[in-house]
Amino acid sequence: MFTSDKFEDFLDIQSRYHRKISNDFMVPAEIKKRFERGMLSFSADERALFMFEQREGFFKLYFRLIDDGAKLPPHDGTLASFLTYREGRYPEAAADWLRGQGFDYSKTLRRHTASRIIGEISNDGVVNAPADEVYSMLGVCFSVVEADLPPRELFVEADSYCMRSPSGDLLGIVYDMGHTRIVAVSQEARGQGLGRRLYLAYASGKMKENKDIVFHEWVSLENTASQSMFRAMGFEPGITLSDCFVFGGSHPNS
Repeated sequence: MFTSDKFEDFLDIQSRYHRKISNDFMVPAEIKKRFERGMLSFSADERALFMFEQREGFFKLYFRLIDDGAKLPPHDGTLASFLTYREGRYPEAAADWLRGQGFDYSKTLRRHTASRIIGEISNDGVVNAPADEVYSMLGVCFSVVEADLPPRELFVEADSYCMRSPSGDLLGIVYDMGHTRIVAVSQEARGQGLGRRLYLAYASGKMKENKDIVFHEWVSLENTASQSMFRAMGFEPGITLSDCFVFGGSHPNS
């Protein structure tokens, strides 16, 4: 098994893997950025190419298999794999392979879609906050594996919409990850419409940038409060997918 942490080595070997089973790799610019920051390494043999992205508390796994008999290379860290879904297509072969490697689903998501947002939009009280403070709150509200938070090194403070209490404590956050949003409200502030107010502030900025924007948000089936919030803002539920596979510790083939 060939292992490296160099971007040039990855590019050299990547073209050999005409995949039969895969979860899609990141775009090349994102891959290069993570290699340069020391966050990526990969392993490859004649049947499979694995790429490991180091995150806070776990490693995110990407893979391409020439056949479906490959095994994970030895690894001591907690591994998680997040399948990338294309519209209307469920990657059954990749999901089956992950289950065969010892992965289990950790959450099931439902996509909600809206072409317009219902509600009174106001940016009153919405601020940016220091990145460390925002990231700390997101870590309290979410498992880093289940939420797929961005690595701390790539976290962008300007992408956060925050509200504070009169004493200055963070009460709620909407963080824009580009492909999805994370909405977090502190335990003591829930049930007061804060998440809705924050999301409306976020949406107002996006609608100014693009009046024809369509919003897509993924919500856990267990999160009934968030599902109710999005329905009240005009979202319609759509596709339901089991999205996140995880297992902890070293993998079963080591």
